[in-house]
Parts: sequence; C-alpha cells; structure tokens
Amino acid sequence: MRLLLPAALVLLVLAVPVSSPAQRAQTEITAGITSTAYLKTDVLVRPSDVLSGGQTAAGAADVIDRVLANDLVFSGLCRVGDGIMPAPAGQDSFRFDWTIEGTVEGPLRDAAQTGEEVPLTVDFNLLTYPGRQLVMNKRYRPHADQYRTTAHHFANEVLAMITGEPGICLTRIVFSRGTGDRRDLYVVDYDGEGLLRVTANRTLNLCPDWSPDNTQIAFTSYRGGQQGLFSLDTASGQVRQIIAQEGLNLGADWRPDGKELLISLSRSGNPEIYRIDPVGNIIKRLTVSSAIEISPNWAPGGRELVFTSDRTGTPQLYIVDDSGVGGRRLTFEGQYNDSAVWSPNGDRIAYATREHDVTGIVLVKPTGEDRRVITGDHWRNCEDPSWAPDGRHLVFASDRTGVFKLYVYDVVDESFRQLTFGDDPDITPAWSH
Repeated sequence: MRLLLPAALVLLVLAVPVSSPAQRAQTEITAGITSTAYLKTDVLVRPSDVLSGGQTAAGAADVIDRVLANDLVFSGLCRVGDGIMPAPAGQDSFRFDWTIEGTVEGPLRDAAQTGEEVPLTVDFNLLTYPGRQLVMNKRYRPHADQYRTTAHHFANEVLAMITGEPGICLTRIVFSRGTGDRRDLYVVDYDGEGLLRVTANRTLNLCPDWSPDNTQIAFTSYRGGQQGLFSLDTASGQVRQIIAQEGLNLGADWRPDGKELLISLSRSGNPEIYRIDPVGNIIKRLTVSSAIEISPNWAPGGRELVFTSDRTGTPQLYIVDDSGVGGRRLTFEGQYNDSAVWSPNGDRIAYATREHDVTGIVLVKPTGEDRRVITGDHWRNCEDPSWAPDGRHLVFASDRTGVFKLYVYDVVDESFRQLTFGDDPDITPAWSH
C-alpha cells in the first residue's frame, strides 16, 4: 500500500471491496553529478568480428556489442570506449584498463536466405590493456531472441571479474500500468527493454513484490471482485490467491528467506501489520493501535521492519523488530512519509515524503541521520522507491512530464535515467533480486 498514490487510485485501493507498446529510447537526466571518475574502470569494447553468417550474424553482433557497452556504463562502475583504437591518453580521455574482443559465427548460408533459425556462436575475450593478457573467455550459443540476454550475461561476468561487484544486468522491474480501475502488471528489463504484460484481468492490480528467488510476484488485486493478495508464478504465469480477508489486503513484502510476507490487513477495523506465510496463514499480528499502519518492508536480515503509521497525527515511519516490539520513530520531517524500502546492505532507507505539496524521494540512515532529498521541486511528484540488488540504483515513479513514469537513480553518480515511456501512468515499481 502506498499512501502517496494518486488520489483517485487511493480511493480505489482503500475502498471496501467492490467489483471492480514501450518506447525503447532512454533519457538521462543529470542532477548534481559528483566527480566519481576515479572510482570507475576504463574498458575498451571493440566491435565484434563477424566471421560468418552474413547479415544475420552482423545484426546480432551490433545488438550484442551495443547492449554490452550500455550494461557496463549503466553499472556506474565502468567508463566505456569503442572503436578500433583507443583515444590518445589525456586528461579527459581514456587510459584503458581492459579490452573486450568478440567474434560472431553463423552458418555459411545466411538464415535470412535459408529461413532456418540456427543458433550463432559468440565468443568473448576479456584482456588486460595494453598487455593483452587473457583473463576470461566465454562462449555462448544464442538464438535470435537471446542476443540481448547473451550480452547481459557477459556484462555480469565482466563486472564480477574486474570490479568484484555482481552485475544487475539480468534483473527486471515489475510495475503497474493503466488508468482508473484497470491497471495491469508489466515486467521490463532493468534497462527499459523487453516490456511484457503479465496480468490481463480487467481490474486493479498493483503493489507487486518479487520473492527472494524471483519465482513469484505477490501483488494486490480485485480479481473476483474483492481485494486480495495474489501470487504470480513468473515461469508459468499462473496466479493463485494468498489471502483475501474482509477489507484491506495490501502492501505485501517478502521476508528475505522467502518463508513469510508482511501485509497490511484491516480485518479488525483499522489497517494493521501482520506476518503471514506464502499460503495466507496468519503467523503474527505486529501492530495494535487505533492508527493506520501500512507499507511494511523487511530489513535485509529479516529481523526488523519499517512501516508507516499515523499514530502521532501524520503518517511517519517507524521501525520495530520481527515480533512487533522495540518500536522507534524514524522520521520527524515532512507532512507525511510513506513507501519506505531498506537498501540491500541495510545502510540506508529510501522513502517518499511530502513537503509543500510536492512529493519527493529521500534517503536516510536507519538511525534517522544523514537525511538527503534526492529529487527537487522540478520533479513534481515522486513515489514508490525500490532498490536494485546492487544497492546503488533505485527505481521510482514520477509525474515530472505530466504522467507517472519510472526513473532510475544512481546514488553514487547522482544521475537519473528515464526507464519507461508511453501515455498510461506507471506506478508501484519493484526491482527483482
């Protein structure tokens, strides 16, 4: 549940249960970029050599090279050059640390002529520069629909090898798209490509959350005319009901071990936070008050959670342990605060705050210190943050262009990138693990 949803959607969500093509280009928005070049590794990505396979292999090479370079840049850990020779060394040019060279082979007769779809052979070498010592070699056999995935795989291998940081190139983002009382869930690759609709039930579907192994997506829906919590199997597309209590069933968050979820239920009157198992059995009620308690989110260790409560008159963030005791207030600024999410390494919490009738995204330490607003007034409204598994990138929804779309923020470089496009609003994103 998100208190900061557009007003019309809030009415739909909080009501007593009743019946109820993506643009590929991305826009990068720079906002106070800090100088972090010294943290980046310089990589020369040479154009892959096409050894055979005609136009099919050449087209595949172009796709793979482009996606690979984009992945390395998007990581924030690399600067990338391309071309046959590196640029001359200088203050603003690259002093390359690594070279990536690739070859693409296809059948002797081009698939465009034969009509036969045969997998290509793609080889990649990672070499030191300028010594050209071979550090890693990988071979892939992709079909036509696997060229992008091949590049993502190798980019992850490169990032793990040269930086020690696992890549996020194969992660995905699920979100809700639509208008009025019809909103479906969509999944998109982390770079904005590969858009796929995963629900089509002519009702409201929102607030998705990935299970730790990415095999399930829990979400709130009015399937069957009553609000309930459901789970989507990401392999088969099958949907099952988890729980559908009378009243509110909203804001599910998987525990890091995958054995429980947090949810807000109003079965006893006002919304309270509960722990439930994956089949809907209630394990424990964590909050007991006359206030509204919503938007729970686990800490990485699964021993604490942060949630929203208006027990002091305005929605603020609180932290309790997994038994519901030891509560402490986290936020004291903002007209109201909601949608808190703990970073994967536990050092920060991102949340949405409203000040002066504008909603923005804030980062803060779990102690309440080092509060930093990362969006300014020119962003209009920003809501529903969700962390990438690298703890460096954050996705959220903003209506800075007049309609809610998804944006990705790099917390180190302090740069933004627009992820989704189109006419319908995109809200409640969740990044896979």
